[in-house]
Amino acid sequence: MASQRECTNTSSSINPLASEENFVFVRTLLISNPCPTRWSMLTVPYEKITTEIFKFDRRVRHASVLDESGRTISGGMRKGIPSLEPQSEDLRLIANITIQLSTDKTWDRYFGKTQFTFIKREKVNVLTFHVGTKLFLVSTEPDFTLQQAQDLRNQIVTNHSGDVR
Repeated sequence: MASQRECTNTSSSINPLASEENFVFVRTLLISNPCPTRWSMLTVPYEKITTEIFKFDRRVRHASVLDESGRTISGGMRKGIPSLEPQSEDLRLIANITIQLSTDKTWDRYFGKTQFTFIKREKVNVLTFHVGTKLFLVSTEPDFTLQQAQDLRNQIVTNHSGDVR
């Protein structure tokens, strides 16, 4: 623990709401700075949430949190598990998913909000769901069931809907 003399509020001149880059900087600063600051209420435990998703089942291959524009905030592949697609396709895959989910919102007024999507393919399942304004993207092994996907989504929403905006 740092002594009172060593604690300086280096973020006092930074407005974390000015841009995503500043928010990420302040979030990083708060994690590495043991001194409490007035911005500490703005941090969200995304790493904790993605770790919780990985702990849910060993068949979870990938877990990440995306912002409204599809940029990864936290998460990634499970250690030791290779990605099925080449890294050069990552941006195209994320763009495809965010466009699809954005398009699906047009149906909300008729059918209600999407609780989650579950895409089952031969080699992988893809689960997406929102908590607040953040999109959670999870891929699993093919034998991960629809019921398990729903249970995972419900656990994360129940445990963290107050944390994520």
